[in-house]
Amino acid sequence: MMMDALESIQTGSIYRASFLAGVRLQLWFTGETHTLVNDFSTYLQAILQRHGGRDGKLDTLTGFKAQTELLRAWGDTLDEWVKLFGKVMETAASLPFGGLAMMHGRFSEAESQRVGESASQRVSEAARKKSVFEGQVRILVDGAAELLGEDGLNLSGRIWRMDREARDGIGEVLLRGIGEGDSAWNIGKQLEHFLGGNEDCPRWTSSRLYKLKKSDIAGGDLTGLLSGSDCDERGVAYKALRLARTEIQKLHALATDQVLLNSPWVEGEKVNLSAAHPEADICDDVTSGGPSGNGEYPAGTIVLPLHPVCLCYKTAVMMGEGAFAGQLRDWLNGGSWPEMDRYSELLGGDLNRDLSGDAALIVLGMWLFGEDLSV
Repeated sequence: MMMDALESIQTGSIYRASFLAGVRLQLWFTGETHTLVNDFSTYLQAILQRHGGRDGKLDTLTGFKAQTELLRAWGDTLDEWVKLFGKVMETAASLPFGGLAMMHGRFSEAESQRVGESASQRVSEAARKKSVFEGQVRILVDGAAELLGEDGLNLSGRIWRMDREARDGIGEVLLRGIGEGDSAWNIGKQLEHFLGGNEDCPRWTSSRLYKLKKSDIAGGDLTGLLSGSDCDERGVAYKALRLARTEIQKLHALATDQVLLNSPWVEGEKVNLSAAHPEADICDDVTSGGPSGNGEYPAGTIVLPLHPVCLCYKTAVMMGEGAFAGQLRDWLNGGSWPEMDRYSELLGGDLNRDLSGDAALIVLGMWLFGEDLSV
């Protein structure tokens, strides 16, 4: 069962597991993006063929009609992509909180004393509940959408710019083809190349998502996800995914930072280099920096991603379980521990709250071990 598979993940690998789930999420979204672009490419050929004359060519009038219909269809495709992207962003923000729910179960004395029922049994009723972290996830998603990048644009501004570039490009390809006397079919092929959809990409991403064994996932093995030939990196599809990957990584990193800062058992953060890191850059400096030269810093020091499409990720530098248990007992007996005060408030004042069926934990489990992936 999925929840029992989560219990097989070692405590020290939970933060890495959240990162791995995020990689699977991005792979899935890559396939879905190319599917949408491929569907639009098929539809645009039908539009062009319908407006082509007996000689299979477009003139100024039929070209204008075709362009109007193409841009309307493109708008529908983009709307569908934006809605899906929004759901992916919420999922990306939820994953680190799923890891927090797992850590809560490992460090909570109340959870460690549970006997007589498996994780899969406990989750059957609790899975219908909302996440206790839903408010934090919503704040992060909304806040990330308004962050301004080096280009001075927020997320909606970047999507608008991508839309304008796509519309302008469709118009340019169409008008150039008409001017050069190309057939409607050839113009369609040129538009397909401009859009950059890859018919093989959805199948490639699917093979990547399901090739790992559950034991490999539980051990944090990223090899099967980060190796191999990528989908074609060209056209509108690539630009959309480059935008999306950067935003997803940024949001996942923000959520991870919140989890680390709100976890009383965390003493610091360690920045880890991706297994797919191609060449030396700022990532190497950060992952070999810090007071001890091993990529460890006080929690909240490093802001990820370090550059567009950066795959560095954070794990926690944690207290020993014995030290945590002793400090927790002291806190329960009235001792001062501000970090635990904040964590208790995050849980609504109930430190013994059962998070074994929290919705964020279910999301994490699905993206790590699920076979029917969706957002």
